Amino acid sequence: MNHKAETFIFGGQARLPKELSAVEVFQVIAHVEVPTGKVVEVDFMPCPPLIMGMLKQMMVGMSLQSDVNDLLVQIEQRLFHKSKKAVITAIKDLVREYREYLYRASKATHPSSEG
Repeated sequence: MNHKAETFIFGGQARLPKELSAVEVFQVIAHVEVPTGKVVEVDFMPCPPLIMGMLKQMMVGMSLQSDVNDLLVQIEQRLFHKSKKAVITAIKDLVREYREYLYRASKATHPSSEG
């Protein structure tokens, strides 16, 4: 894949209900165009293929800067599974990681004046 914009991998995670999986943590990993926040690719683990397909369809192409609230509403309205809370929490964690990176990057490129 050839991406013209600067892209990075960001991840988020959340605890799954104990009865769902031997794995305790749900993860979302996204390939993101940093300047726009656009999700280029995304994966979820562990995740049944049907849920993964729906989540990918919702997330690929969306912006972590402007589309997150709409995404979370869609998940609330369309996903009825015991993992819903973990999915939402992991996506919020992913967005937090992305925003923290932007904040750190802005501090590195715009040092405050001493005085």
